[in-house]
Amino acid sequence: MSNASILAGETRAIRRSRAAAIAWCSILAGALSGGLMGLWSFDGPVPTPDWIGDYDSLSRRFLRLAHVAMFALGILHMLVARQITEAPLRPDIDRLGLQAMAAGNVLMPTTLIAAAVWEPLKFLTPIPMLALTTALAIAAISAVRNYQGELR
Repeated sequence: MSNASILAGETRAIRRSRAAAIAWCSILAGALSGGLMGLWSFDGPVPTPDWIGDYDSLSRRFLRLAHVAMFALGILHMLVARQITEAPLRPDIDRLGLQAMAAGNVLMPTTLIAAAVWEPLKFLTPIPMLALTTALAIAAISAVRNYQGELR
């Protein structure tokens, strides 16, 4: 095994472990945010903060969506990182996919929480959506190319 291939393997492992760290932190944040919101949900022991509003208010919907996004994007982040590192395309494209997924994983819940506080910030959600779509497209291309290679 050449030094270049050993270095490439180490780089893939580092990228995957970075992605896993971000993903697990996202999942943990989802659990913690759910526990916090549970304190005032369904006549919990803490009154609902005034700025959050009723159950159907837009602020509360944004908070619930951010909570779910933390879990879903954390899991998706692990899947994207696994796909991209196991069936790499090109180093620059792989890096873009992993960085885009990390950005989307952090920015989408953050943007949703910010929009819960100040509604006009909801118009920033296309930014993390674009990052997530980029990561998913790269992972999909990686999967298709890997599948096509297996057919040969």
